[in-house]
Amino acid sequence: MKKSIFMLLALLLLGGRASLFPCDITMETGPAAAKNKINVRLIVECIHRRCPVNIEKTKLATDGLVIEKQGQWKKTGEGIYQMDLIVSLKGKEKGAITVRRECPKTGHQEEILEIEPL
Repeated sequence: MKKSIFMLLALLLLGGRASLFPCDITMETGPAAAKNKINVRLIVECIHRRCPVNIEKTKLATDGLVIEKQGQWKKTGEGIYQMDLIVSLKGKEKGAITVRRECPKTGHQEEILEIEPL
């Protein structure tokens, strides 16, 4: 009986802490078909089942590069979204893409992907 109570208490505590984590943002890169262009795939996994922040409210900012083509957000799974971009560097220096989400539950979430020249 005590084991059951401890297990239930542990599950409740862990479940309560799950809302403390922000959305998970990951990025993947690869070469594009055109010369000096880079494919970037942005992936956002919403940790909350009913995330109060719509995926379209995700903000992108660039530094040292230009977004040549930006796709739409696509839902690829339960709470998982992805967007494909084609970017090019402005010069010979590296550039960066910053992805930001403002969540009323967990606060500010920001991830930065640095891109090196080919």
